[in-house]
Amino acid sequence: MILLKKISVFAVLVMILTTGCSKKTLASAEVNYVSGNEGTIVMRSIGVGTNQQEAIADAEKKSINVILFRGLPESSQKIALIGTNESEEMDKHKDYFDKFYNKIRYRTFIMSSIPVSDFKRQNGGSKSLAVDVKVNLVALCKDLEQNNIIRKFGY
Repeated sequence: MILLKKISVFAVLVMILTTGCSKKTLASAEVNYVSGNEGTIVMRSIGVGTNQQEAIADAEKKSINVILFRGLPESSQKIALIGTNESEEMDKHKDYFDKFYNKIRYRTFIMSSIPVSDFKRQNGGSKSLAVDVKVNLVALCKDLEQNNIIRKFGY
């Protein structure tokens, strides 16, 4: 009986230690529509990073990805600009997306990035920041058309 109690206590202790130390990750698609005018769209995005600049860049990339591959309900851009199969589209147009993300070309379509919260540690241990990101949709669409990623009147 005493042995059974010791084993039970040990098992509970092991479970507490292993689950208590696990690192929680934030959702990757934390982008919401804020407003939009003709040709522009403003989104509030949660960026994660080790410093504020890294978190802002993460929020910008998430915003661009939502426009390209998801669309934003309640906005003028309800459907994805390119398509919903992100990995297939990125493979199909590998050169374009390498330049777009790795050479930070996506920034040319961002009109402003305004932090709207403090850069702080979340429950899971990572630091995050809410950013209002304004994107020039007209220029982004024109660039996608010129590089044959989408056709002139949609994808």
